[in-house]
Amino acid sequence: MDEIKEMLRATNLKATPQRLAILEEIKKAGHIDLETIYKNISEHFPSMSLATVYKNIHTLKRYGLIKELAISGAKSKYEIAFQKPHHHLICKVCGDVIDIELDTSFLEKQLKEIRDFEISSCDIYCYGICSKCKNKSQG
Repeated sequence: MDEIKEMLRATNLKATPQRLAILEEIKKAGHIDLETIYKNISEHFPSMSLATVYKNIHTLKRYGLIKELAISGAKSKYEIAFQKPHHHLICKVCGDVIDIELDTSFLEKQLKEIRDFEISSCDIYCYGICSKCKNKSQG
């Protein structure tokens, strides 16, 4: 919780109970959609509306505390922004999102040579079937 409070302090955002709860849910889940955040938080904050969660998610995203993962064919998921650079493996069956560290320097170098394009950030989404779902279908 101290780490989350420090993240908010660093951006001069107030550490409201709602923001703390939202960030804690995202941190705990790793990757989570807005409706699930709302469902999990509403158990502790029954008076909090979906609109309040949405507004806080938008603010946290705007201040760079969380990142939105725009997943093709699914609801966006959110993750804490202050992590090691990584990319995502997305299961088309269960929707799980798995972080993976990849060295993309070869890609950045190749794009610079081919198109004289300098990359400032690189987010790779790979879609497929996770081992858990693959094993279910084979069993």
